[in-house]
Amino acid sequence: MKKKISFILALVMLVSALASCAVSPRSAIRSNIRVTSSDALDAAAWLDARLGERLTDRVVLGTDAEAYGVDVDTLEADGYVIRTIGSEVALLANTADGLDRAARRYAKMLEAGAVTDVTYHEGSRIKRVELAGRDIGEYTVYCENDEYMTAAEEFCARIAEACGAKLAVSTETPAAPYIRIAYAHDDALGTCGYRWTVGGDGLTIECSDGYKPSSAYYAFTRFLVTELDWFGLDNGFEDLPAAELVSIPVGKSGGEVNDFDNPDLFYGDTIIDWDRFENRSSSSHPMSSLHVCCHGLQSNRFAGELSKSPDKNWAWDQPCYLDDNFLEISIEDVRKYIEDHGKVQAMGEGHPLFVDIAAPDNSAWCGCKECTRMYRVEGETQSAAVLTWANALSDALSAEYPNVKYGVFAYAGSNKPPKTVRPNDKLHITYCYDGCCSAHSLDGHDCENAQLHISGQVYTNKEMTAQLRRWCEISENVYVWFYGLGNRLLSMSFTRTIREDMRFFHDIGVRGMFWNNDDFGYTSGKAAMWLGASMIWDVYMSDEELDAIYDRILRVMYGDASAAVKAYFTEIDDIQRSGACATCWWWGEAVSPQLFAVAELWKDKYDGLYDLLERAIPLADSAIQERRLEMTACGCIYTGSMASYFAAYNAGDDARVAELSRRYAQINERMTKYGMDMTVYLPGLGVKGYDTDLEVHAWNSYLHDTGSMIPLYPDKPTREMPERVAAILAGRG
Repeated sequence: MKKKISFILALVMLVSALASCAVSPRSAIRSNIRVTSSDALDAAAWLDARLGERLTDRVVLGTDAEAYGVDVDTLEADGYVIRTIGSEVALLANTADGLDRAARRYAKMLEAGAVTDVTYHEGSRIKRVELAGRDIGEYTVYCENDEYMTAAEEFCARIAEACGAKLAVSTETPAAPYIRIAYAHDDALGTCGYRWTVGGDGLTIECSDGYKPSSAYYAFTRFLVTELDWFGLDNGFEDLPAAELVSIPVGKSGGEVNDFDNPDLFYGDTIIDWDRFENRSSSSHPMSSLHVCCHGLQSNRFAGELSKSPDKNWAWDQPCYLDDNFLEISIEDVRKYIEDHGKVQAMGEGHPLFVDIAAPDNSAWCGCKECTRMYRVEGETQSAAVLTWANALSDALSAEYPNVKYGVFAYAGSNKPPKTVRPNDKLHITYCYDGCCSAHSLDGHDCENAQLHISGQVYTNKEMTAQLRRWCEISENVYVWFYGLGNRLLSMSFTRTIREDMRFFHDIGVRGMFWNNDDFGYTSGKAAMWLGASMIWDVYMSDEELDAIYDRILRVMYGDASAAVKAYFTEIDDIQRSGACATCWWWGEAVSPQLFAVAELWKDKYDGLYDLLERAIPLADSAIQERRLEMTACGCIYTGSMASYFAAYNAGDDARVAELSRRYAQINERMTKYGMDMTVYLPGLGVKGYDTDLEVHAWNSYLHDTGSMIPLYPDKPTREMPERVAAILAGRG
């Protein structure tokens, strides 16, 4: 009895002491919430706003947890402890991010009716890793030479992160127990394949010698992905599951060979990329841009002195590819580029040097008599002139630099292969699916509609694919520029078509991809790209395996809201694929064509999709997940509101128009919260300051569309334009 009384007194004294050391809370935070450190104020305010009067517990939050007997230094950056101590529930972490996650976890438990003690991400994620029966901490990582060192050191850092073991790195002769990596000259390993086996003395990893030192990086990284289940380590947002023991016994072996040259998907930047893959090392794996063209003639200013563009960079014009003077100057400029960017590589050591000499981003092709004749003779395509020049340039430099590869485009008028001119084996062709139908599969089996190519030529996916097949027949070095461009608040979804497209590319002999995935976070862009990247190592994995990867991607990105997000992405995929054909982007237009194709479907589905995402937002596990969810919801609101507005307007349904306008205003509220200007993120050329108003933006888009392209709304609105809107638009310039 005395022990019990002593315990109660001690507990009362502890709680009193904790109360005395608390940081003064903000006046807006209710009295039953207090903090022990200033970095907990945001989490406390969030908790107060979320729960309000429903919060009857006494809650304390903070990174100062010494008085609670909790060592927050043992927690990861996103880790936290939720523990009931006396009459209070303590939410403790060592970062503001951890406290935010703790507050969200606590709120969801309280709303579900059961709050329990939680310890999340404390200590090493994996308690012990064994190789051949020994703790991995006993091993030394051996490298043949310093080229491995960066990749090996990163591998050791990851092992330490996973299980706390500190491994040494050495280039000396291996001594047991060891983790040894070695190059293997074996065509079966492709560019970056690897194989490994565990023996009594340790682990031996052999990686392709095709692309040093990137193959070492991928061998180490993929080993961690496959054997430790370190999901996303090589592509995306990481997820390492907790485990008591990971044991890799003697006799176990494995390995992988990448099905495309590039072991990951190169991707384009965005205006604001909220979720750049922060955890990926940019120094260890330069393979991401291998053999990727991106207007090198323009960006490198090769023979730029001949260009008529203001900056002498070919931005406005194309050279005469059959002009001897252009050939001579470009040869000298490329020679200097090789000297400046890696003569050793060009001579055959390490990475083969790749020089981007692809055409500038315009279709202002030379119209001289000689060029025009070649276009006509070779099948009405500019590709023959481009290849004639590129062949001559690479031939002139091949004796001096035998290991250099050169990249040219099939793009903007040069998509079609020539009848007789053939690329030599130094040239790598990047075929650009610019202007293709993005709503359906690129092989064209479910797509008949013609799309307007940027050069003014009209193609269907079937015709473009026939061109790509022909390129693959005349060259073994063909790559694809995959257009997954995000059109700001109105973007396409690729989570289904990417499976078919990746397999199709591989089957016809495409060697790699450049995915121009300018994703703005309003649709499934990053999830789709991550799914596609997973297929690079096994393009023929089953749909069930891909579905499991997709589910895990969504879980990592959206947490408890992943099921709702998947349902939303599935629905918009269905809408997109059941509608007419549409390209993924349309710069300069007020509303993109994909909305024309699916306006009626969106209108009918909008309320259900809106409610689905609004209910999902509170399920976020962290602030960054909430941001992802709100951005996804913004895309839904924009498309649904624009698709629904005139139907409600024509019906005289003022209540519906008001509701649509209320939702539309949420876009601006949310984007402003994250420091973004909504008018920058609208599709095409919006009118700054007007587009935050649904009615004004809808009418502005309608007037723009009827003057330049197929109207979004087949029937002209039957009611007169509101005077307020007319007055605003009258001054739009």
